[in-house]
Amino acid sequence: MEGNTYFIKIVRMKTKLTLSIDKTVLAKAKKAAKKENKSLSELVEVYFKKKYTSVKNGETPITDSLTGILKGKVPDLPYKELRDLMYRDKYGV
Repeated sequence: MEGNTYFIKIVRMKTKLTLSIDKTVLAKAKKAAKKENKSLSELVEVYFKKKYTSVKNGETPITDSLTGILKGKVPDLPYKELRDLMYRDKYGV
């Protein structure tokens, strides 16, 4: 059937959860949620997704842990200039 577009709707059911949390932590979490224009439930869900779900969009726990480790250690230059520096250092070119 050429030209036809089909859409599949995935329905994920939400489950209610009751948590016990320190009042101070709760107040800070509510502020953070408001600042990000999200509900507290959304913040909690995003946290758990990032922390405990499978690899998504090519990210892995290893790459997440390595993100930013070279900050301040590599000159802030365009890719081609960094590549040229690397070649000069490695091959003396």
